[in-house]
Amino acid sequence: MTRNSKVVYVGSYNSINLEIIFKSLHFLFKKKIKFCLVGDINKILKYQKLHKLNYEIIRSEEFSFQKNKLYVFDTKNILKKFKTKILNEIYFSFYLAKKNNADLVTMPINKYEIKNNENFNGITEFLGKINKNISFMLMKGDVFSIIPLTTHIPLRNVSKEFKFNLKNLDVLIKNFDNNSFLFKNIIFLGFNPHAGENGTLGDEDILLKNKIIKLKRKFPSYKILGPLSADSAFKKIPKYSVYIAAYHDQALIPFKLLNNNQINMTLGLKVKRYSPAHGTAIDIINKKVSDNSSFIQCMLN
Repeated sequence: MTRNSKVVYVGSYNSINLEIIFKSLHFLFKKKIKFCLVGDINKILKYQKLHKLNYEIIRSEEFSFQKNKLYVFDTKNILKKFKTKILNEIYFSFYLAKKNNADLVTMPINKYEIKNNENFNGITEFLGKINKNISFMLMKGDVFSIIPLTTHIPLRNVSKEFKFNLKNLDVLIKNFDNNSFLFKNIIFLGFNPHAGENGTLGDEDILLKNKIIKLKRKFPSYKILGPLSADSAFKKIPKYSVYIAAYHDQALIPFKLLNNNQINMTLGLKVKRYSPAHGTAIDIINKKVSDNSSFIQCMLN
């Protein structure tokens, strides 16, 4: 497997992010993975000193890496394009990755730190916006993968957004080919209970069924199934399957329950973007019980 170099955005500091990063350094250095961090170097140095971690940290003004040394691009003086510091840091991290033909790894953020000042749903949506491309959240697992057609929006808005996004399914499946995924089965979950009961619960599943018919003709190399009733769709999971769900929790609940290896990817960007499949985990900060396996998977891809 050929691994690209990585730009790692530190994310929120009120989180387990730095614990996970430092916990992973020995492994990353041993595997000779080329990466640099983007973040507030003073906060990173403070964390290192507090926890007595013996790593050489170097402030850098370019994309740099060296064996057994942690390079940090300090975000103190980056361009202020948005009102919120986190969005400026994400924007800069994307720019740095794109400029240096590197992958982007974003650590979790606390969204409430942004929402008071900006119209913000999530990093997936934000990156899609600054790329001016249609983007998709792909949760990639060892048993199956899943994509929600609507992401971080209120349930009351899901039906309208779902119908709008049906037209983007052709673009989504083309992304599978462009990223060399091994998906063989594309399985659509029904929008309503029991996949709509022949339209008696709403028209969403009728529209989805009609779209699936067109997709089968256009993409004959995939086995495309559905819409299936979401409450029973995971009883028997074919190998190399990706499930297309109507909304966030319909997708993420079975995904997190049934997969051991989990990473979050964004499709449709000008760089490959990965993120651990967990949140900031404020409740376990400094308890030294964080699981860095998802972050490691991001760095190994």
